[in-house]
Amino acid sequence: MSKLAIISKRDVIPSTTYQGPRTVSGVISSHRLTPEGYALWMCESDLADGAEIFWDKDHGEDIIYVIEGEVEIENRVCPTDGAVVVEGGVKTSLKSIGRSRVVHFGSRSNDEPSGILGPPERLGRGVHVVGPGGTIQSGEAEGVHAVWYADSTCRTCRCQLLQVTAPPRENDKGKPHSHSEDEIIYLLEGSISMGAYELEEGSALCVPGNVRYSLVGGVNGHRFINFRRDVSEQIYERNSEPLLETGLARGGRLINDLR
Repeated sequence: MSKLAIISKRDVIPSTTYQGPRTVSGVISSHRLTPEGYALWMCESDLADGAEIFWDKDHGEDIIYVIEGEVEIENRVCPTDGAVVVEGGVKTSLKSIGRSRVVHFGSRSNDEPSGILGPPERLGRGVHVVGPGGTIQSGEAEGVHAVWYADSTCRTCRCQLLQVTAPPRENDKGKPHSHSEDEIIYLLEGSISMGAYELEEGSALCVPGNVRYSLVGGVNGHRFINFRRDVSEQIYERNSEPLLETGLARGGRLINDLR
């Protein structure tokens, strides 16, 4: 898929079958918010108390972001606005504590990421549980706040998930840019415009790598999460030097809210 795609949750019929490629019990409803043929997948799901998500050893790197409630994995609790990273090939399971609502991201390929930082090491893989503070926070210089739950620099995984919060801003025109990696942007609050399209809360924007686009924040601000399967580089002006997209490379500071 070489074009942008926007899918709104309100336009998708919910299913009681989990809409990601994992075995799951206790699904109340699940929405698949990525198109067929896209390299990445995402679903948002409501889970009943005690619902479980299972991973065998045949999978790539997954990230789960908790919108509401709590989940438990390997005797660690991930609260609302926290995230769980399940590294490639790790056999494990996650349980919902009470009712919860989660967003689950992954790659359709189980191949090892092998971008500019190289493939992740196999020895010592496991699960990361990251609280609402993230591992790194950045973005103040751009007038936004970014919480990095994973930024590709871990020794044993390469996926990225960050939450971006932007305050209300007048005359926000956005900056055309591109990223070297495929990505999914999921809008949690507020609104964002992209050309003639306006993304509302519950909308997923799928952007293939090296496709230029520009986002304009709504007048009331916005908050979204952004997933990539490997480290990315960003380009603003055409033919300009690419900017490495990791938390520290973007001027961040270590937080390490690990559970």
